Amino acid sequence: MLRYHKQVYFDPKDIISLQTFTERLNALKWGYTEHCLNHIQSRAIDLEGVLRFIKGLKLTTEAIFEYYADEKSRDIIKACYRIPYMNGLDIILVMNDEKEIVTIYLNLSEDLHYTLRREQYING
Repeated sequence: MLRYHKQVYFDPKDIISLQTFTERLNALKWGYTEHCLNHIQSRAIDLEGVLRFIKGLKLTTEAIFEYYADEKSRDIIKACYRIPYMNGLDIILVMNDEKEIVTIYLNLSEDLHYTLRREQYING
């Protein structure tokens, strides 16, 4: 699996695929993986408020900060979206290609991810 992060490198060849991936997700209903359900209680402050907020959310390609692509097909497998929420908080959504939330958590809007491990990502 190929792993990309906006602060390291986004492959320009993947931009159209990321747009298509996001458009496809917007046409599907929200779902949740077992991982999400097992960890959501410890990650969100106002669980009901967060879930109500994302229920009407339209994802945008510009909100993607990390994505994973298949090594052979180059298909997007998973993308991470950073969505402004409220009071200096962003919602981080890790979405698979079936519009299931793999992981959801809140992060400070000002967090610039100083601890990013750049070596884990493709560097163009």
